[in-house]
Amino acid sequence: MQYATTKCTSDKCRLYEMRRDVLLGLLHQYPDISLGICAGLCEELRAGSRKYATPMLEQQQQEVNIPAVSIAAGIESYYRSFMNAALNARLTGVKSDFFPNMHVQVPTRISYICGFKVLRAKLDEHVDAEAYSMPQLVRWGTTLAPGIIMNPISSILEASNAGHMNSEPMTTRWMRGVVPRCGREIIFGVGLNQMSDYFEERAERWTGGDGMMANALGSLIAGVVSGYLSHVPHNLSTFKLLEPHKPYSQLYQTFVDKSVPPVLDRAVQHWSPLPRTLARSVLATVFPRGVMIRTTQIVGSFIILNGTINYLQLREHHKIQRAMGIA
Repeated sequence: MQYATTKCTSDKCRLYEMRRDVLLGLLHQYPDISLGICAGLCEELRAGSRKYATPMLEQQQQEVNIPAVSIAAGIESYYRSFMNAALNARLTGVKSDFFPNMHVQVPTRISYICGFKVLRAKLDEHVDAEAYSMPQLVRWGTTLAPGIIMNPISSILEASNAGHMNSEPMTTRWMRGVVPRCGREIIFGVGLNQMSDYFEERAERWTGGDGMMANALGSLIAGVVSGYLSHVPHNLSTFKLLEPHKPYSQLYQTFVDKSVPPVLDRAVQHWSPLPRTLARSVLATVFPRGVMIRTTQIVGSFIILNGTINYLQLREHHKIQRAMGIA
């Protein structure tokens, strides 16, 4: 099959043929023509490649550099603890230490982030979705699995921040709110892994091929999406962790009461009970309290984690190239 980028502008069109031996002779006589042809072909290839992008569920994990991931997670653990304490204070009105139990949080956070990255890499390596009769369902399973598996470790992290309001022993406290937290972890895992890669790949065309900038932009967009979607399950898991004696129905009502923006709450206060209850629930879900803090937390975490990992891996790659005399 042959391709052309020219079009006839009239009913009559005249074509000229150049024989192969004539073309090769011109290229031999005028080598600069070869450079122009190569440049034109490269530009066409770049333009064509921009039309293709990997679907999110088909993104593949690159080789996991455990030391780089561990360093990134250690740095991010302090940021996450600070933002978590700020968010909990926003939700409950009770202030707490910004960095409680860091001797537990730091190693647990490192295990947690490494777990997400390693699990994704192993699933990508050993599970071939196309080998099954329902490949898309398999892709969904491997995409959601890391969040489910890492949920218990996340529960330990959350419990470390809740000692100021929940005096239960850690062996009991970590299980409070585990069900909505699982939903939150699934969203976090997809955002940190596939969604960040998905947006980074598409951001490369906006950043002129700057890998670090594309990585940061992809992490930012994925963080905004993940932060917003995970906010409601995060709130419910936090309320259950801080007030374990209350049922979820009562905690959800607390969430609604605290989350409905006052202006919108006043707009529906004269409605009849059922429509008002439904409207307040929808408004609380769509415009939840503390969503900006939560979104900022996730955006910052993704940028710190993905940016640090990417920088350290690129630095190591360049060191290996220099050692081999490639660059």
